[in-house]
Amino acid sequence: MQRLSLLRLTFETEINPWEVPAFQAAVADHLGGNPEGLFGPPGWQAGPQGQPSPPFAYPMAQFKMRRNYSRYQPLLLCLGAKVEQALEIFRGIRDTQVLVNGRFYSLAIAEAKAYSFEYSTGEQPYAYNLFKYQALNSKNYRAYQKLRGEEEKKRFLAKLLVNHLLTFARAVGWEPDFQLQVQNLHIMNEKLVNCGKIPYHCFDLSFRCPLLLPEYIGLGNAVAKGFGVVRLDRRGPS
Repeated sequence: MQRLSLLRLTFETEINPWEVPAFQAAVADHLGGNPEGLFGPPGWQAGPQGQPSPPFAYPMAQFKMRRNYSRYQPLLLCLGAKVEQALEIFRGIRDTQVLVNGRFYSLAIAEAKAYSFEYSTGEQPYAYNLFKYQALNSKNYRAYQKLRGEEEKKRFLAKLLVNHLLTFARAVGWEPDFQLQVQNLHIMNEKLVNCGKIPYHCFDLSFRCPLLLPEYIGLGNAVAKGFGVVRLDRRGPS
């Protein structure tokens, strides 16, 4: 059985759900861009123009939005080696504030949960919901727009989702020894979500797959900015 270390840091502050990317950028800027490689993928190195390389590696530190009753709080999920780095970095900045869209927000931590997750495969597929899934790059977006009918679109998204599941698995050292497939994929919602001035074509999906996944991990594009959040569907078989 393989284990993955995880850390969830929930901030005390309350912000709007669409401000997660701006909050992430403000925190990164306050900490000097990329302290200890926290905000870059494994093997992150600054390129000649100061950009991360490789650009599409899976990020091991991801900002999310957590709903606490009627409040929305930013959450930082760290995986693997990033857990110790994040604990060390955020231990000393509890009285710090960052400026987001003209307002100051505290970096005090309301809850820190460090835990170990045993990722595995099951005989029966697990049920998940996937929110704000940004599945389509420019090439796939053009291909998706040519599809006709919901079933054709679901098959197209299922193939992309398998690729994104494997991207996560391989990033944490997990190589499934079978051909991965997703089942019972349903498109619950399809909408444009603004990230700053950039609109992202996003999906809310439900699906089943045989991989036991940690909750709150991101799948798809723009994962570090809070897109593509995985939650277990606890309603039971449908």
